[in-house]
Amino acid sequence: MPEKPLRLLLVEDNLGDARLVKEMLSEAEGFTFDIQWAESLLAALDALSRGQFDVVLTDLSLPDSQGLDAFNAIRCHAPGLPVVVLTGMADERAAVEAVRSGAQDYLAKGNLSADTLVRALRYAVIRQVKSSEHTKSEPERATIVGMVSAKGGVGTTTIACHYAAELKRQTDQKVLLVNLDVSSAGARLLLKVDSPHTILDAARDLRRLDPSLWQGVVCESAEGIDLIQSPGAARLGDEISGDRVRHVLRFVRSLYRWIVVDMGPLNVLSMNLISEVKDLFLITTYELPSLSEANRVLRKLLELGLSANRVHLVVNRVSKAANVSKHDVEKALGYPVHALINNYSSEMYEAYCVGKFLDSGLSIRKHAAQLVARSLGLQAEPSRSSLKRLLFAKA
Repeated sequence: MPEKPLRLLLVEDNLGDARLVKEMLSEAEGFTFDIQWAESLLAALDALSRGQFDVVLTDLSLPDSQGLDAFNAIRCHAPGLPVVVLTGMADERAAVEAVRSGAQDYLAKGNLSADTLVRALRYAVIRQVKSSEHTKSEPERATIVGMVSAKGGVGTTTIACHYAAELKRQTDQKVLLVNLDVSSAGARLLLKVDSPHTILDAARDLRRLDPSLWQGVVCESAEGIDLIQSPGAARLGDEISGDRVRHVLRFVRSLYRWIVVDMGPLNVLSMNLISEVKDLFLITTYELPSLSEANRVLRKLLELGLSANRVHLVVNRVSKAANVSKHDVEKALGYPVHALINNYSSEMYEAYCVGKFLDSGLSIRKHAAQLVARSLGLQAEPSRSSLKRLLFAKA
């Protein structure tokens, strides 16, 4: 019975070299290879996040990385995957360093043959399997929770901060709060922490991103949760790539048990990250403009393929004088309300003035505790129809 094809990720920006490797592997007797080709480090990291591979064959000179950077990035993002380095003569010293750092082998392009290539890839897989038999299993990866605003100014950052702090309290596990609002420094001000670094520092340096670099850009709050600041916390106007932030999130999932992402309004950046999120909270207020925007966002989330059990509608700052009920909002939107939160603006203003914005006795914190408990399965979820039926029942 023939062996299963080896799933190979080939990372090579030179079309001629990539074609040569493919031709050599197609001629291998008794072995077949399922090859996916990436022309850059960023494309390789994206491929690693989407597919399963047995081995990586990577060049050390890529458009977005040079030397050991590509190897180190691949090892950080896929630590259990064997890597074989493909190098030119000018990169031989770096290739030797890669082997010392954990690469299974290196091959010089000038001396490459079908036999040596097949042998190196097969032996790399075999050695990695034997090595993994004597190592501990990979740590549990973090669950990512997203917070999206129906529009600006609905209190999403406030809820995200209290939710993260409550996750820490109820689970006593490592929690990261990611603030992605490119126009503000809200989370930094509310948590009363500061750092010269933002998530841009990690996103721009993916090739060198490792636990040590990460500890240099993240800051810890008094509540014991880590915060990675938004670009707006340092400089207004900085742009951020959703692709790169997605890779940052995938990397830090091995460092935390919970990640709360304050995504801000639904835009190109937040839509790029939705596939990473297990639960998504859509925050709105009960005013007509906010509810109208919430309805538009819900429809967009449906188009993106999210199911109703992943999208939780939270109506914030409900005035008691307005006499608004869950039934009223559900009737208006045709969608179930996960939680109503009363307007506690005065209480929170006073708490912030005395440095107790995240005090566990605040009313908003009690609502956050309930949201976390439901996320942890400590309280039964209400039944839901499908998102499509709820949104378009009257269409």
